[in-house]
Amino acid sequence: MDEQEKLVRRMQDGDAEAFDRIFELYQSRLLRTAYLITGNHADSEDIVQETFVKCYCNCGKLREPAGFTTWLYQILTRTAWRYGKKARREAPSGGIYETGGQVTGNIPLERVLRREMQEELYTRIQKLNHKQRTVIILYYFNQMSTREISRVLGCMEGTVKSRLYTARKSLGDGLREEQVKYEQTGI
Repeated sequence: MDEQEKLVRRMQDGDAEAFDRIFELYQSRLLRTAYLITGNHADSEDIVQETFVKCYCNCGKLREPAGFTTWLYQILTRTAWRYGKKARREAPSGGIYETGGQVTGNIPLERVLRREMQEELYTRIQKLNHKQRTVIILYYFNQMSTREISRVLGCMEGTVKSRLYTARKSLGDGLREEQVKYEQTGI
């Protein structure tokens, strides 16, 4: 039994310290995921809070502690979808959707261009329907496999692959259109 499974079992037994540790381990990843799904920072915080409340209240129902991460993301995505349907969109705040990679160049122009590319990609991701957006976020930002995503979303792995393909195509088409627009305007 690995460390995470021990923490989950302790949480199921009512150990508040184990729950606090789980919160520390997952909070920032869940916040980023919720934000990418909804596009709203305030809702993201509410979603994460509600996710952990549901986690704490229902942890006894979890049969296999090894499946905790999948179960937690399942709660999060369903809660985020519910919030996302009613929430208005707000402009992305810097850094929350970045994957943690460092900019390789020290040239200010290179950093500005990279930031613009990230913002354009984020904007394109937000234009996807919520199911496609969710698989893109879980696959690329949370490094989940298609099998893990299928368990989180409760669908077939082929469905996840299909959504990934369609989302990638849509993102690629949109970014190509943007590139053509830049080339035509001389930017």
